[in-house]
Formats: sequence, structure tokens, C-alpha cells
Amino acid sequence: MIIEVVMDPSITALIILAGSGLTLLIAATLYYLLKSRSVRTTELYLSGEGENVVSNLSPGVGSLYYGFMKRFAKNLYKVLTESVHTGSLHDWFNFIASWLGLLVLIAILVLILMLTGW
Repeated sequence: MIIEVVMDPSITALIILAGSGLTLLIAATLYYLLKSRSVRTTELYLSGEGENVVSNLSPGVGSLYYGFMKRFAKNLYKVLTESVHTGSLHDWFNFIASWLGLLVLIAILVLILMLTGW
């Protein structure tokens, strides 16, 4: 036997929203009640090795990247800082979209070459 219930869409949405909120509240409460209170602190952790393996601190990857860019790739660094790192989200999106477009074109070209037997 199938029972059909006809409800107003706004009431249905309200019931679903209230149920979702209640579920989220219960999950958050359980998480905060059950999470561990102990905190592990170490001096240094590098590449899966413990702090006893590493004797000296080394520069971070970001510092190495910018050091390389400033010293050996000055022109590329200048282009990146003047056109991409301007602080404008629009400039960043244009840069990323152009690279993504280029990658999509290369992928299409490779797919065509693979399908034609090259």
C-alpha cells in the first residue's frame, strides 16, 4: 500500500532545512565532545623524518622558489609580479584561464593525434 502525501513546497523546504541544521548541530556537538584534547608538539618534522634526523633548519620551499626566481629568472619574475601578482582577482583569473586554455588545446591536439594513429 502506497501512501501519497501532498505538501506545500515551502513547508517541505523548511522541514528539510530544519532537519539539515539539526543534523549539523548534532554532528558538531559529537565532534567537539569526542575529539582528543591532547596536542602533540615537535620541534621539527621534515619529509617524513623525525626531528632527531635533521640537525640544522633548512629554508622553506617558498624561499627557495623566490630566491631562484629573483636570481636566475629575473625577466620571468618581473612578468609574474607585474601581470599576475598585481593583487587584482581579474588579472589572476585571466592568467589562469589562459594557461588552462592552452592546456586544453594541447590535450585536444594530443587526443586527435592519438586517434589518428600518430
